[in-house]
Amino acid sequence: MRRASRARIPGIVSAWGVPAAVALAVGTLYVCYSLAQWRALVVPSWDLGIFTEAIQAYSRFEAPIVPIKSPGYNLLGDHFHPILALLGPVYRIFPSALTLLVAQDVLLAVSVLPIARLAQRLLGRGGALLVGITYGLGWGLQGAVAAQFHEVCCAVPLLAFGGVAFVERRWGACMAWLAPLVLVKEDLGLTVFVAGLAMAWRRRGHGRPGVLCSLAYALFGIVAFVVTVKVLLPAVNPAGTWAYSLDGSATGAGTSTGGATAARSLPSVWGILADPPVKLVTLLVAAAGAGLAGMSSPWFALAAPTLAWRFAGSVDTYYVWDSWHYNAVLVPIAACALLDVMSRWITGGHEAGSADPHLGKSRADEEAARDGGDDPDAPASRTRCGGVDVADAAGLEGGRAGARTPDEADPGGDGTVSSFGVSWRRAAWVAALVPTVSLALTWTSLPLSQLPSLRESPRMSAAEEAIAAVPDGVSVETDTTLLARLVPRREVYWVGTTQAMEEPPQYVVIDDRSYAWGGASVDAQAWAAAAHPGHTYETVYFKQGFRVARRTS
Repeated sequence: MRRASRARIPGIVSAWGVPAAVALAVGTLYVCYSLAQWRALVVPSWDLGIFTEAIQAYSRFEAPIVPIKSPGYNLLGDHFHPILALLGPVYRIFPSALTLLVAQDVLLAVSVLPIARLAQRLLGRGGALLVGITYGLGWGLQGAVAAQFHEVCCAVPLLAFGGVAFVERRWGACMAWLAPLVLVKEDLGLTVFVAGLAMAWRRRGHGRPGVLCSLAYALFGIVAFVVTVKVLLPAVNPAGTWAYSLDGSATGAGTSTGGATAARSLPSVWGILADPPVKLVTLLVAAAGAGLAGMSSPWFALAAPTLAWRFAGSVDTYYVWDSWHYNAVLVPIAACALLDVMSRWITGGHEAGSADPHLGKSRADEEAARDGGDDPDAPASRTRCGGVDVADAAGLEGGRAGARTPDEADPGGDGTVSSFGVSWRRAAWVAALVPTVSLALTWTSLPLSQLPSLRESPRMSAAEEAIAAVPDGVSVETDTTLLARLVPRREVYWVGTTQAMEEPPQYVVIDDRSYAWGGASVDAQAWAAAAHPGHTYETVYFKQGFRVARRTS
């Protein structure tokens, strides 16, 4: 048995070597970018501080109470993302906001593995490099890294593994990978719904039980969405509503007033799609990410719910393609839609890992089998859904190393190669190049192009001294610059959300160069006294724009 295990190693390396190398390179690059941001004191928003407080609470096995939003605010009433509790143990070992940034980078890098692996089976190792690198550096993933931690990073690997399972007709695996999306963010229940419809459509010619199983899965997605936004979120939200409803009944602040800006009137279809025009650019970039041809795959429809709520909203950052985290889920959807079309071209209608006998076995696999490694005749693990056999959800069973495509096989047994197969293989390569060309043309507008210019802030030492001036265990009110860094071991509030506090914060930390102040110079002592009448503060630290004031009465 030991000998057989050793014999399998070359096959495993052949199958996963290139995808793993690409994933490692992408992850390393993203970690370098996050570290550069951290040292440069780049803070796009208050979100990193919010998620750090939530995950810190999870690490203590407590509810995700986030004072940054407001005193006693339960973040599960803002967005529904209980999956973040899984990061609690990691944070407990490494209690820092930087832990969240690295965790996000790792999750995005992991999503490269299944996509590069399937590309290798379809186009060989060159295809794995091309598709893997292009996907890994995709526009939406770069935007997510630059925007710093958000819950959608947990959805990216789920969509990647689930999308590959869809291409390979491993329906049970596809359902298993996508089901946790309902725990990532409330709107992703709609994505699960569309995935169920896509599976039903693809299985329509293979028996009624499989179609019914897929439709039942779609029903699960829509029910999860409705229950989340109509029951769970309102039950926890301070205003008793869904904070991001598009019907004008609520706002992201969790209050029930002023929400009409979210939907002043029902816009026309053209208005939703093209006003402002940047929406059309976002659609074009998403289509290019699918190689254009991928738009014909039913899997591409999974992008519709995300694009719909974004384009129907009234927040400008929802519409953009070159920044923020809203596009992250579109990248694996587009990539898998492209791979779906490519696999059907190359296999003549058979999905990767399905009935086609040639796809998925390379010469390296065959040699490993002859040497006593993987048994090519061993039956794949199976499960059943609605009476229909599907591949087991545990892994990528259908094919092991770089693809031996039908045009590489001998379809007639006479040593000839099918010209039909060669033509479609070339078409697949052309389609695979479209996202690469799109990435190259838009590179200068994407965050990674700025990596060489990110330098450690000359104020870094002053920032660290300001943090050190705030003792552990105290309450502190601050703006965005040091918000996330102050969270470990302190109760942190954002300036402007402390009105409901029974007792004013013990410390106030202000960076008068923060965008929160609009360029105005702000004195922490004077601002704190004005914000909290009847109480006085004294300055205990002031250097390079950072001011720390301590409450004295």
